[in-house]
Amino acid sequence: MNSFWKTVLAVIVGTLLVSIISCLFTTCVFVGMIAASSSSDKTASTKEGDVMLLKINGPVTEIPSSMPFAFDMLGGITKSQELSLRGYLNAIACAKADPNIAGIYLNTDDMSAAPASYEALRDALVDFRASGKWIIAYNDNYGFGQYYLASAADSVFVNTIGAITFDGMSSVQIYPKAMLDKLNIEMQVFRVGQFKSAVEPYMVEHISDANRLQVETYLRNIWDQDVKDIAASRNLSVETLEALANQAVSYMQPDELIETGLVDGMLYKSNVEKILLAKMGKDELKKHAITASQMVNNYDKLFPEKGEKIAVLYASGEIASEAKGSGDDIYYESLIKNIRKIAEDKKVKACVLRVNSPGGSGFASEQIWKALMDLKEAGKPLVVSMGDYAASGGYYISCMADYIVAEPNTLTGSIGVFGVIPNFGGLATGKLGVNFEEVKTHDFGTLTTMRKATEAEAAKIQHGIDAFYELFTKRCAEGRGMEQDSIKAIAGGRVWTGSDAVNIGLVDELGDLNTALAKAAELAGVTDGKYYRAVYPEAKSSYETLLEMFDDTKQDLTLRIVDHIIGSTPADREALKFIEHLKNADRIQARSFDAVVY
Repeated sequence: MNSFWKTVLAVIVGTLLVSIISCLFTTCVFVGMIAASSSSDKTASTKEGDVMLLKINGPVTEIPSSMPFAFDMLGGITKSQELSLRGYLNAIACAKADPNIAGIYLNTDDMSAAPASYEALRDALVDFRASGKWIIAYNDNYGFGQYYLASAADSVFVNTIGAITFDGMSSVQIYPKAMLDKLNIEMQVFRVGQFKSAVEPYMVEHISDANRLQVETYLRNIWDQDVKDIAASRNLSVETLEALANQAVSYMQPDELIETGLVDGMLYKSNVEKILLAKMGKDELKKHAITASQMVNNYDKLFPEKGEKIAVLYASGEIASEAKGSGDDIYYESLIKNIRKIAEDKKVKACVLRVNSPGGSGFASEQIWKALMDLKEAGKPLVVSMGDYAASGGYYISCMADYIVAEPNTLTGSIGVFGVIPNFGGLATGKLGVNFEEVKTHDFGTLTTMRKATEAEAAKIQHGIDAFYELFTKRCAEGRGMEQDSIKAIAGGRVWTGSDAVNIGLVDELGDLNTALAKAAELAGVTDGKYYRAVYPEAKSSYETLLEMFDDTKQDLTLRIVDHIIGSTPADREALKFIEHLKNADRIQARSFDAVVY
């Protein structure tokens, strides 16, 4: 069959199958939503001596998903992580406040999170223990972050043949420039800041000295903070832990691992549960165990609304100038609507902006900045609480705050700008024989097309990047009450940890969301400490999220079906997606990198 008609037929068949699958999918989802809603609203009934099962498996996200499951059109339905970071923290707070809950049984097998999220969870567990309650932790195996969290427990157990990863921290970055050169693809990079590493892999084949310096610095800062916390909890010296990190702990035999003092015992899970029951004074765990997702449903009962209203506005994901169906990004118009809603609500006395973003669109960042300035002019004190990262554009939308709070392990700063225009001329023309002929009426009529930029065009683009960097550093200087030259001295795209950011003036205080809430109440004149949080944006219904998710995946499903019919590879599709992303991205990007996850 002629390849053209084969492709046409494949697209028709793919589209038809998508329609059929969408009907089946919708039916299944509605059944799932009914089942989820029937259980999600139930509060937990606790009895004296109960334990909360804090089981965290999978990636920890900043905000909750309104879908009870994740859906892959060809891979099937999988259960989503039970709770978000906010949900887990609220569950721990509920367990602390509930007099019937005696302790927590912690399990984090397969958990992954960024350093600041681990830090926030660990601080909550330390606070829980300070109330006189206990924690027992068990894992089959511990990654470093999982162990860091578990070290806050009274007792830490690992399986009889389990292991603990305690071998220091590292970061592996992929540099594809040599591969792109072989394909005759040139990534034309325009940037300001030698530390702006997001685009460095397209410029050089190996890590630069500047990037190596900043990565080594923030990894060392995170490691030092975590080891200090572990040493205090496990009654070990920092020097002992530093020495252990060079002894390949993850390969130690059971007797060697116990001698390190990192664990209290190596036992089977069933034996740990017997210890747990003995501590509880119970004979059956199932009857006296409450899950974190059940526990969090008691939040409103345990922490009823009283006092003044403080808004907590979540800004999580990449900052985008166009809406995406998945809802995983900060679409600036949606965020601005919520900012205005908060500004107009007379009951709201202050606002805490919870930022967890690597940045993104420079245009969108500026629009959010303006809306937040309007919020302040409306008389609402604004405090920023930084999560895992508030870098580049994430810092842009934070810098005007009256007060900025960050976790010690938050990654922030990265005050720099870049733009990328790929040149596919070498691949298309040189290797594939495809020519692109331009017809234009003026000199810069094809400025943004994906070809080699002329010297005049490159100069115009770089001028735009330089101008936005001036605006970026000006916004930071005005917001932080510093000279612009002082901001530039610590900018240049460099990433800082929260602990360093305090020392150089980018952050006011180290702390968590509760620290930021207390400061917002103080700035609003709520002197009696009586306030409650109102969360924005409001959670979407499962139906709304379903529609967004399905719109976002229909095209991908069609591509997958076409792949199976005509034999193209997933790599081909991913390459096309990457090109499409570059085509649609804003010209100027204030973006850093994804946060460290372990």
